[in-house]
Amino acid sequence: MNLRTTHAKLSRTFNHSEQTSVFNTAFTIGYILTLLLELLLATILRLSVFALWEPEIFSLSPRVPTPILPWVLRENGYRPKRITLFVADFCTSCVAAPLIEETVKLKILQWSVRLPRNFRVAKRVKEKSQSSLSSKRKKKKTKKKKLVSFMEAISPQVLNMVDGTGKNEQPMGVTNINSYISHMLAASIGLKLSDSIRRVLMYTKKNDDHKGFYALFRGIFPIHELCGTLTSLQLAKRDILGVTMPLWKMIGPAVFIHAMANFRGMKPVFKWNSSTPWSEMQLSPW
Repeated sequence: MNLRTTHAKLSRTFNHSEQTSVFNTAFTIGYILTLLLELLLATILRLSVFALWEPEIFSLSPRVPTPILPWVLRENGYRPKRITLFVADFCTSCVAAPLIEETVKLKILQWSVRLPRNFRVAKRVKEKSQSSLSSKRKKKKTKKKKLVSFMEAISPQVLNMVDGTGKNEQPMGVTNINSYISHMLAASIGLKLSDSIRRVLMYTKKNDDHKGFYALFRGIFPIHELCGTLTSLQLAKRDILGVTMPLWKMIGPAVFIHAMANFRGMKPVFKWNSSTPWSEMQLSPW
């Protein structure tokens, strides 16, 4: 009987069909969505930096469409200042790209599977009294309504309604966070594998050395897995322990580590070139 109970618990923790679904979603939809969002935000940020630091770049706009202007400066013979390129690259690679990639991984996890939890995010109306002056110069108190978020404990009756069955398939008192980590790793590996395959297939020129070595080590470099694990721990802290946590705080540690890796040379999804894999993996060429 104990073996059956242990097997049932492990089956709920490591649901291979759910993990496969999360992996496939991240590998296909997640990668495409990340690429499109990064391209859009990178274009906006680069245009904003150029408008602030070098507005003369827009003199090319009658001949070159504005949306593709930040991507074809070299082809049109324009050389921006180094400080302008640094600020634009820092904003896109070390701020926007990590934020988008970590948010997409979290949303894929939340959209693809319903994880066990003890608490859920709820909202309630909070009345805040304010003092205002009337026409007779007398103070008059008015109440202003505001929606605030809080963590609400999930009862067995609520779980039965959510499951749509008469049985409580998700008992209270969830203490195991293995499902959070394993499903987030599936999302991280799916997104990473899609990007790694594209970069490996692009590193195929005659003068590209050590193709097999870099093809192998691209998959071993664990930035996506590390960042995804940090986010899953924050998510479990909110849904299992009931700690109130906004989105920016949940993905903050992962975004910071991802940004540091990008600053050292790791390329975000929207950077298509793949000619220097040693800088992407923090390795020195030989």
